[in-house]
This record gives sequence, structure tokens and C-alpha cells, in this order.
Amino acid sequence: MIIINETVCRRIVHYRNKCNLTREDLASNVGVNLKHLISIEAGSRIPRISELVQLAAGLGVSINDLVNNE
Repeated sequence: MIIINETVCRRIVHYRNKCNLTREDLASNVGVNLKHLISIEAGSRIPRISELVQLAAGLGVSINDLVNNE
């Protein structure tokens, strides 16, 4: 079972920064509303699995990279 928590949200920020993407760039690249992405990164909104798939693809990482607790 995948539990999406604040750690996942922080990893999205980490990988976005690592890719030198702005929030605007990432939101536009993956088709997510900018306000929604900001809420996800802040941890105030938990992304759906479909959004995680989009975000992982836009960041060039696997879902496992975002959710793995190891």
C-alpha cells in the first residue's frame, strides 16, 4: 500500500529544484494547475496517484523515487 504523505510532497520539491524547474514550468509541463501544484508542494493537498504519475514523468523520475520510504 502506498501512503502519500508530506515526505512525498517534499520529494516533489527536491526533484523539481534538482531539474532547475520553476513551479510554473512543472505545472505547465505536466498539465497540473499551478495553484494545485503549490498546494501539493506545501503538503496541504495530497496528490492523487494519477497526479503522481504525471509529476514523476515531468521530473524524469519513477513513482518509486517519490514514494519509497527507504
